[in-house]
Parts: sequence; C-alpha cells; structure tokens
Amino acid sequence: MTSADLAGAALLVLAISRSLAPSAAYGQEAPSAPADSAAPSDTIPTGPVTPAEADAIRDTLQRPAAQYSADWVDVVEFPLKVIGWPLDLVLVRLPAWLVGQITAPRPPSGIMRTYRAMSEWGLRPTIRTTIGPRSAAALELQFDRYYPFYVHAAVSRRLSQRYRTGVILNGRTTWLASEAKWQRDAQTPFYGIGSQTDDANRSFYRRDWWDVATRTGLTVTPSLIFAGGLAYEHNEVGDPVGTSQSIFDFPTDSLYGADETTEYLRLELSGTLNMTRWEDFQQTGVTAGLAARSFFGLTDTDSNFRLLTGFLQTYLPINGQQMFAFRATSDIARDDGGEGVPFYHLSTLGGSRSALGFPSNRFVDHDMLSFMSEYRFEVWRELHSRMRAETFLFFHYGAVGETIGQIEGGDWHPSYGLGLRLSRPTALMGLAYLGFSAEGMTAGIRGSWPF
Repeated sequence: MTSADLAGAALLVLAISRSLAPSAAYGQEAPSAPADSAAPSDTIPTGPVTPAEADAIRDTLQRPAAQYSADWVDVVEFPLKVIGWPLDLVLVRLPAWLVGQITAPRPPSGIMRTYRAMSEWGLRPTIRTTIGPRSAAALELQFDRYYPFYVHAAVSRRLSQRYRTGVILNGRTTWLASEAKWQRDAQTPFYGIGSQTDDANRSFYRRDWWDVATRTGLTVTPSLIFAGGLAYEHNEVGDPVGTSQSIFDFPTDSLYGADETTEYLRLELSGTLNMTRWEDFQQTGVTAGLAARSFFGLTDTDSNFRLLTGFLQTYLPINGQQMFAFRATSDIARDDGGEGVPFYHLSTLGGSRSALGFPSNRFVDHDMLSFMSEYRFEVWRELHSRMRAETFLFFHYGAVGETIGQIEGGDWHPSYGLGLRLSRPTALMGLAYLGFSAEGMTAGIRGSWPF
C-alpha cells in the first residue's frame, strides 16, 4: 500500500469518528437533571456537598425493605409458639432451673457433717416420705453398727410409728432374715367398700399391729429369685390419732376386723423375674413378680383367707433422653371360710402404687386391677453425668370389684398428671408429682417409685 492510500484511509476514519461523537464533544454543555428531580446526577459536582444535597442522597439510599405476602408458615408458627411457650416453661425450663439450684455444689453444712459422723458410727438417720398409708413424712433411725443385727425406729408427722429389730444373714445364693416389728398406722383412710363410694364420706381408723416373721430366699439366677416365710400377726383397730373423723361414727357391723382383734398364722411365697438392666440413666427390659399369702385364724379369730399380688412392667427407651414405661398390677383377696377377709386386708386402688391421681386406699374391694403408663424425657444432666433430671407424664386406669370378672365400665377410674424425677446413672434418687382425677388434685414427694 502506497503513502497516498494510507493518508486516504486516515481521513476516512476521522470523518466517521466525528459523525458518531456526542454534541458535548463540540464544546456544548450536557443537559443536567431537573432541579425538582430526586434522581442523582450523572456528574459529580466539584467542591463541598451542601446539606440539602446530602439529604437527597440519603433519601435515595434508605429504601424500605421488600414486603412479601404471608404464607402458611407465618400463620401456623405464631399460635404454635404461643401454645408451646408455657409447656416449654413448665416441663423443661422450670424443672431444669430447680434441679440446678438443688444440686449446685455447696460446702458441707454442720447438719451434713453430723449426718456423716453418725453414719460412720453406725446410726443412720433418714427422712422417709411415708411409712404407711397417709402417714406423711417420717424421721427414721437405723442402727446397724453390729451388722447383721439391726434396730430400726421411725415416727411420722401424723404420729404413725414403726419399730423393728432383727438379723439378716446373707449367703452367696441364699439369705435368711428374722424380724420382730410393731407398727401403728395412725390415720388410715376409709371411704367404704366398692368402686362407687363417695369421697365426701372419708373417715379414718388406727391400726396397731405387730408380727414376728422369718423369711428365706434363693437366688436361682441373677434374674430369678424365690422367697418364702412364716409369720405370726396380731391386729387391733381403734379411733384415729390426730383427727375426729373416725370410722366408728358409722355402722361397722359389716366390716370384719373393725370391732374385734384378729390373730393369724401367715405363710408367704413369692417369685420375681427381673430381666431389666440400667444403661445411661435408663432401664430397659421386662420384670414381673407374683406373691401369695395365706392367713389362718388363731384362737378366737374365725377367719381364713388368701391374698394374691402380681405385677408386670416394661421399659421402652426411644433414645438416650426419652422413654416409655408401662406397669400392670393386680391384687386378689379370697375368703377361705369363717368371717371372711378383714377390711384392712382387702385390695385397694389409689396412691403411688396403683393410681397417683387418687389418695391412698381411695377404693377398696376384694379385687383390684390397674394399668399405668409414663412418658419420661430428660430436661437436665450434670456436667459429668453423675445425675440427671427428667420430667414425666403419666396416665393410670384402674378399678376395684368383688371379682375381676365383675368389673364393669363404670368401675374404672382414670387419672393423669406430671412429675419430675431425679436419678443417678443406675438408681432413682427421688421425685415429685401432681396428679389429677375427677375428684381433684393430689401432690406428693417420694424417695422411691413402683417403677
């Protein structure tokens, strides 16, 4: 290409670029944004920004957040939070706080140092939640410095009492125990016989009884244990201690044992199959037991009868923090001749063993059948896993009748409630509960539990 051709091409490029350039390229001023417009100018002004200009810039940057239409999550989540907050507070947060306060480490007090010194010497004081029907809290002392010999005494707030002494001989697979005991149940409640009794007719009686018993046991396997025994039993019934609501304010002619002293020779036989195990604060497996007692009247006691007791319970963990527990119990009293079964030996429904929503001995008859279920879940665990607390919800369904076969729909009494359990990895330390039924509310604290 010649120099003339290069010059011509350069002139052509220059002409095209001038035709495409904006008018500002020729010294004309570019149009600015209208004064009343909120849109920012494309040009950056020279010099300081005035307050009015700064406010205009802020207005353009502070736009409101985007609004979205409500969906089903917004509609359902709020009422669930409103309903779940008190449940979470009552069943989880409050129990965890209480347990944390109770188990917080503290230096040993003078009372604790005294207790340890007495225990090391062989005299062990204990506060029991009950030593009999409606006995209330009791103070118990047991002296076992010279084991296998022991002496025991207990007195409750309602003046129920228990004194016993004996000896226990333990072998590798067998054991032998001999004991003499005197006990006073100061305020045992009585509502009448049958499942349709009125709770307003509650009265009380005092039962003083003592027995001398010898029992022996055989451990067939670690899971299977048999036991048997022979005993003499003496019973007297009188006015209650500490209350004027006496059973003798009503006719007692039909209640055998209310107006007379009874004496019995008692034979005992029982067997227990325990196929449960503890693992990380929880029990798993099944356990069952059956016990039979035969009473033979002595001297002026014209009465022979039998008592049968059975239970079956199972534990079904869901995970390491939750589980279900189920228990079925039954008591059967059968007359073998004479005056029949004393009213204080009849089967009962109510209390921690059979129906938490009702007080102890609420319903009385010859036979009792009870079904209990609990749902337990952990709410707190000590840092080193030495103890934990769990809330439990329970439901009980039980009935009494002249025989189990004669129990009908109207004889069944449901109860339900909630409680708090405190336990070690392989043992229960204690619990508190609230129970509800058609007759109101019950509350209690226990150091042990049927299951």
